Formats: sequence, structure tokens, C-alpha cells
Amino acid sequence: MAAKMNLNLDRSTANKPQTIYHSIHSKGKRFRISTGQSIEPKHWDKAKQQVSRTKSNFDSYNKLLNKQQNDIERIIINLDLSEKPLTKENIVIQLSWTNSIEVKDFKPLSLFTKFIEVYGSDKAERTKKGYSTTLSHLTRYELSTSCQLTFKDFNEDFYKQFRDFLGMFDNSFGFHVKNVKTFLNWASDKGYNEYFLFRKWKIPNEDGKSHFFLRSAEIQILANTDFDTRLNKVRDLFLIGCYSGLRYSDILTLKPVHVENGLITKIAKKTNDFVKIPIIPELQDVLNKYWSNEKPLPQITNQKGNDYLKEIGKKAGLIRNFNYIQKKNKTSTETTFKAWEMITWHVSRHSFITNSIQFGVPQDVVRRVVGHSSFKTLEKYIQNDDDFNKIEMMKISKGYKK
Repeated sequence: MAAKMNLNLDRSTANKPQTIYHSIHSKGKRFRISTGQSIEPKHWDKAKQQVSRTKSNFDSYNKLLNKQQNDIERIIINLDLSEKPLTKENIVIQLSWTNSIEVKDFKPLSLFTKFIEVYGSDKAERTKKGYSTTLSHLTRYELSTSCQLTFKDFNEDFYKQFRDFLGMFDNSFGFHVKNVKTFLNWASDKGYNEYFLFRKWKIPNEDGKSHFFLRSAEIQILANTDFDTRLNKVRDLFLIGCYSGLRYSDILTLKPVHVENGLITKIAKKTNDFVKIPIIPELQDVLNKYWSNEKPLPQITNQKGNDYLKEIGKKAGLIRNFNYIQKKNKTSTETTFKAWEMITWHVSRHSFITNSIQFGVPQDVVRRVVGHSSFKTLEKYIQNDDDFNKIEMMKISKGYKK
């Protein structure tokens, strides 16, 4: 892919500051990309295509322009290797320093790629992966309609049609709608979008979805069951979550340096906030199995570990029936599973929160320990099982007797 690049001013004979542009020529086509920098023409060296020494801090200007040129050249090479067309759009959407003027006519799905790169740059990998999945669904939807989406199209009709197209349960659909709204708000803030009907969309909540957790007795069964070495290691990691409320991503990075004065103090990977978790004896026993022998905690991938957890639950005899309820629009679907079929890494966090509250730990203490910023976030994890409800409701009978 032959391409020629130059740097020049918008109007080199003007008397006031002019924007510096990257000019790109390829196969008879020419387009410009703004550098976002402006200087007076008298300080521009046309022959060398750089800011002259007559301009204060000229060196900083030229270093910036050189970096931008390197960024564009890298993108052009990658476009060539991937056999994609060399267009202004294909370059700009990959540049973090371009402004709204450069992309004002770009289609939303092209900008969604830029959104993932720029907005998602400081987000967790799981979050960026979710954005990419949402973009994939939007791309499939656009292909099904044979019409390119514009920002004006993100209205109530789109909401209903996208929902029907995906055919997902409310919680899954809500996840993707939330991602689309985040993107559209970002596009609005950047000046790319001037239509705001999307702000009326309602994000379906998870009221109809049952949050599974293991009861304290079931956790004790796992702790007391001896598996083979492979499963024992996975079981131990799961127990750490049940006894601490740590997310699996934080368990994998847990080290002795994070422990002091009976507390686990570390930065949560998902939120970048500090969590301080008191170490109960059961948790200390699991940690001692490894750290007392100067061994690191076991490592295993999320997906493989979830498979092993179901194997562990089945071998431990966790066969309690659990009715899993999901909503799709206004229709509820109920499916019965065995407890072992429901076990995943995140169940350990559910279990810690629910059991802690059932044991009488104040909800605000639980909230602070697990790192939730508000009670609303914690609330969805609080599930009381039937046995617990019976015990609590008997308090009413005692009240009448008094």
C-alpha cells in the first residue's frame, strides 16, 4: 500500500494561527487529519515540515507531531497487512488524539471501535470484552436490516427491534443496552452525537433472576471433603472466596504482602478501590496450607475452574434443587437445577454476602468489606433461603404469644 505523508498548515499565508494537518496521499486520493495543534505561519518551516526554532518550545511541538506521524504510519502498515482499505475513517477511529471535527460524519459502529479503545483504555479486560460483544451484536443487527445505523436511529423503535433481534433474557439484554447507552453518552460528550432519545431507554433489572448461593452447611461439606490434588486446589480457591467475598480475579493475585494485622488489604481489580477484609479463622486455615509452606496460591483459568467447580460440587453430593428464574420481557421462565450445576467462581462471593447477613453481620459492614459503593449494589446479592425465612417468620408467632 503506497502512501505519502506530509505536514502542512491549513493556510500558510494567513496572519493568524493555522491548524497543522497530516496530509495523506494514496492511489490518487488525498485526505487530511488534524493534528489538533495550531501555530502562526511565520513559525512554520515548510521545507522541513516542522515548527521552526523561532517558536518557543518548538521542540515539544515537533516531538508531538513526530509521534502522531508514527501512529499513522503504524496504522497504515496494519491496514496493508490486514488487506483493509486505506481510508480516513479506518485511520481516525484508531487514533486516540483526534477530535470530534474529524469524525463528525462517521457512522456509530465505526465510532464504537474508537470508544472501546479510548473509553475502555482504563477499564478491566472483562469490561472491554463486554463492549466488544455488544458491538458484535450491533453489527449483526445492522447487517440484518441492510441499513447503516446513524445516531438518529437510536430511538424507542430501535430499542424494541434490538430486543426482539437478540431474544435474550432481561438481564442479558439489559447488559448490552447499558453498554450502548454508555457509548452514546460518550459520543454525546465528545460532540459526535446530538440525538438523545436513547436516554429514555429503561435498562431491564434482574428482579426476576434468582441469585444462587451455597448455604453455610454446604460450604462446610466442601471444606471437609477430600478430593484429588487437582480438585483440592480449586476447592481451596473457592473457599477463599466464600470466606472473604473476594472476586476470583483478586484471589488469583492475592499474596502474603496483602496481609497485615489480621486484614487483607489490596486494590480490587474491577473497581481500582482498596478493600479491607478481616481474616476469619477458616480463611486463615486455607491460606496457611500454602503460605506456611511458602507456596503461592494455585492458578487456573476462569473457564476451566468453573468446570472443575461443578465436578467438585457433584462429588460432594450437593444435590439440593434450585429453581432458576429468568425474565424475557414480561414472561418468566423457571428451570430447576441441582446445586452442583449452579456453582461458579462468583457463587463464592454471593455466598459470602448472603451468609454474612444471615449470621447477623450488619449490612453496612458487609458492604464495606466487599467494596460496594452503595447498598443498592449489595441488595441484589441478598437472598434468604426457605429455611432461614421460616426461622425469621416464627418471630411473628412469638410476638403474638407475648
